[in-house]
Amino acid sequence: MKTGTLIKILVLLLFLIIGCIKVKQELFPTMVQTVPPPSEELTGRQTPLVIATGDMSGVYFPMGEAMADLFRKYNGRASGTQVTHASIQNTKLVSQKQAELGFSTVDVLALPETKKREILALTGLYSNFIHIVTTDRDIHTLEDLRGKRVSIGTVESGTKLMSERILKAANLASNEMDVSTLSFTQSADALRNGTIDVAFFSSGLPNPVISELASEMKISLVPIPKQIAKSLHEEYEFYTPDEISGQTYHGIESTPTLAVKNVLFTYPDLPKQEAYQIVKTLYEHLPESQNDRPEAREINLSEATAGIPIDFHPGAKQFFKEIIH
Repeated sequence: MKTGTLIKILVLLLFLIIGCIKVKQELFPTMVQTVPPPSEELTGRQTPLVIATGDMSGVYFPMGEAMADLFRKYNGRASGTQVTHASIQNTKLVSQKQAELGFSTVDVLALPETKKREILALTGLYSNFIHIVTTDRDIHTLEDLRGKRVSIGTVESGTKLMSERILKAANLASNEMDVSTLSFTQSADALRNGTIDVAFFSSGLPNPVISELASEMKISLVPIPKQIAKSLHEEYEFYTPDEISGQTYHGIESTPTLAVKNVLFTYPDLPKQEAYQIVKTLYEHLPESQNDRPEAREINLSEATAGIPIDFHPGAKQFFKEIIH
C-alpha cells in the first residue's frame, strides 16, 4: 500500500473516532461527566448528628424528627434519626458512639446494666404512659389477661421492661399467657387481624398508631389498679400513677395508668459547646416543636433536671445554670 493512501486511511479513522466520542457525549452525558464534589454539609468538620429514636409508629421517632429539624434549621447541623427498638437499644447505641443522641425512659437509665458512665443526660422531656390496648370485649382487668395472647413490646424496649413489671405486680406469670414481643406497628396490625388480644404500649400522648386503631375499630384500655400503681411507685419511685384522658383517643374513657419520664441523652465526649447549643436550641424554639408535636407541650423547663438517675453533660449543666441565674 502506498504511503499516501495509508495516511488518508489513518486520518479518516481519526475523524471517525472523534465523531464517536462527540456522539457519546451528546447521547450519554452522565457517562463522561466528573463526579460532583460532596456537599458542604457532608464535608464539614462536624459529623452528622444522629438521634436514636424508636418504632416509626411511636412518639420517639416523630419527636426525634422534629428535633433534627430544629438542629438543621438553627444550628446548621446535619441531623437525622435512626429507627430502633427504643430505650434499652438507644442506651447501647449512644454509649458505643453509634448515635450522638438518644431517647430513654428513666426506668431504663436506672437499670444496673445500663452503662451510666458512658452516657450523660441533656434534659428531661415529656412522660410516657402505659397503654394496655385490647379488642376483646371480655377483657376489663389485668386478671382477664390470663389465657390471652399478649404482646409486651419488643426486646430492648422500655415497653417490655415496664410491661413485665406490671404483670409481675399483678401476679401474672408469663406461662399463663401466650406472650409475644411485637413492635408498636406489629402489635397494631396483630390487633386488627385478631392474632393477638392485648398489646402494651409505653408512649407519649397521643400515640399515632393507637389513634389510628381507635378510628378504625372498637378498642378499649385496660386500667392499672391504684394498688398496683402504688406498689410499683413505692418499689420504683420513677413510676407515677396517672391517667390517660378521655379526650386522648376516640371512644375511649379516662383510664388509670402509670407514667414514666423520658430523657434526651448523649455520650461524654460530645463537645461541651455542642451539648450546650443542643439544649439551648431545644428550649429557645420549644414553641415551634409544641406546634408540631402534641407531646412536646409536656416539656417543662422547670422540671427538666428532676428525677434523672444519670449525671448531666457539662454543656447541659452550663445551660441550666445560666437559666436559673
